Amino acid sequence: MNHLFDLSRTASVAVLSPDPRREDGVSLIDPIRLYEQVNGLAEVAVLTTHAAARSLRDLMPHLAVWGGAVRIVRPGAAPDDPKHRHPLVKITPGRSDEAFREIRRRLLGRTLVYSTTTPQPGDSRPPVPGDRSAPPPGEIEDLRALLAAEKRTTSSLRQDVRRLTRALRAAEERAESDTPAIYADPEQQFRYEVDQCWLRLIAEPDRPSHPLAPFTLGPDWLTSLHAVESVHRRKIVEVSVEVLTGLATAMPGRQVHRMRARDERGGIRLVRADQAVAMRCHLKNQTSAAPRLMWWKLPDQTIELARVALHNDTHLR
Repeated sequence: MNHLFDLSRTASVAVLSPDPRREDGVSLIDPIRLYEQVNGLAEVAVLTTHAAARSLRDLMPHLAVWGGAVRIVRPGAAPDDPKHRHPLVKITPGRSDEAFREIRRRLLGRTLVYSTTTPQPGDSRPPVPGDRSAPPPGEIEDLRALLAAEKRTTSSLRQDVRRLTRALRAAEERAESDTPAIYADPEQQFRYEVDQCWLRLIAEPDRPSHPLAPFTLGPDWLTSLHAVESVHRRKIVEVSVEVLTGLATAMPGRQVHRMRARDERGGIRLVRADQAVAMRCHLKNQTSAAPRLMWWKLPDQTIELARVALHNDTHLR
């Protein structure tokens, strides 16, 4: 059973169920002949008892195989795969040759290759098929349907991988990097997170030369921490530490710059009545639409953290 879901498996597995008319578990077709027919295309697994077939059905209903039929389990099988990804080939008693051809046809659905031999001058014969026979009538349509089903399955699996990867990264970030909630007061909690982040990011020998500047929190700061869903709180705290230590100015990816107010002259530096200068930087790199962190820099070098907002939101107070 484990072998069916082994991600390192590269070949399909033809799972052969027992003849329902017999109690001794003998198959409708000869497993030896089946192996000879599919050798190089698939492995062969034989369910030698009806109890084994029932166990497979109970554990994995979508991979159930019964009544002497053969289930072709593709590589990369997962417990929640759709049925059509692993086709079931029904066997008619006394028609082994037809069964072998059908099983080979299903296995060759992904790898069917025909000869590209070019006739020699004067040779009126049509191109000879390669080591696999030319498709019988209706096979091309079957292969097209199979290919379309495989594409749908592949697209769905890729979406699942992307979704689960994002969820895993988010969970790892929360598990490894989140500072636990210590204070009920939001400002005290944020200051605690800044202190812990500073201790984590700045090595002890460098702390005297990169202290945290005195800072206050503007009226919109705490509510803005949750305003931009694409930025994790951990990242906001880290960039805040970079701003408060002056490291952000030396980091090209942060793009620290003074903010400007639009006017008829194209913009003037935004300065508050107390002579505080509006500043901002990127929270994320490599995108012009990156969310921004905005702050006021006062004449006494105190920092007032103002807001976290999207790149085109420049409102400050």
